[in-house]
Amino acid sequence: MTENNTTSEKNAYYIVTNAQGEQFLLPYYSETFRVLMDDKDTIRDMLNSLLGLDSDHEIVDLDYEFEKPIDIFMPEDDSVRLDVWVTTKDNRYFNIELQNRNHPFFLDRLQLYNSYQTLRGKYEYDRSAYFKLMDEKERKVHFYELPEMISIWLCNFSILKSNDIFKDTWAVYSEDEVCRSDAMHRALPVFSKNKYIDA
Repeated sequence: MTENNTTSEKNAYYIVTNAQGEQFLLPYYSETFRVLMDDKDTIRDMLNSLLGLDSDHEIVDLDYEFEKPIDIFMPEDDSVRLDVWVTTKDNRYFNIELQNRNHPFFLDRLQLYNSYQTLRGKYEYDRSAYFKLMDEKERKVHFYELPEMISIWLCNFSILKSNDIFKDTWAVYSEDEVCRSDAMHRALPVFSKNKYIDA
C-alpha cells in the first residue's frame, strides 16, 4: 500500500480510529453501508434479528440487489430507487433504507416508498412460481392477495418517541381497538402483511 493510499484512508470520513489505533467503518454512510450489506448471510441475520423471528419462521434463503429501480408510471416520470431490495424464497419482500438526514416530510417519504414497495412486491408475487402453479380459478381468488412486505429504515437520527428503545414497528391499527387496549388486551394490527420497522 502506498503512502498516499494510507493517508487517503486515514482521512476518509467514514473511517474512525479508537484509542487503541483500531479502525472501524461508520455504517451510516452509503459507501460503508453497501460494503457491510453486500452479503446474503449478513442481510439474513439482520432481518431475522430485527423481526424477532423464531426458528419456525426465520428467513433461510434470500436474494438481494442494490439501488433497485421501481418502474412505475408517474406523471413526471420520477425515478425511484430502493437502497436494498430483498426477496425470500417464500415470497416475502423487504426494502432496507439507510437515512442520514431528517427532513420535514420524512414520514411522507416513508409512506411513499412503502407504496412503491407494495406495487413492486405485488408485481413480483404475481409472477412467482407459487402463483403460477395455481389454476385459473385459484388465481382469480388470489387476485388481490398481497405478499408480506416490510419496510426497514435505519436512521442516523432519532424518530422514535421513547429513548428507551432502539427500534419500533409501525403497522395499521384500529383506532377503536387501540383506545380499548390495555396491558392484558393489546391491540393487534388489522393488516399484518405490511409493516414499517424504524431503527
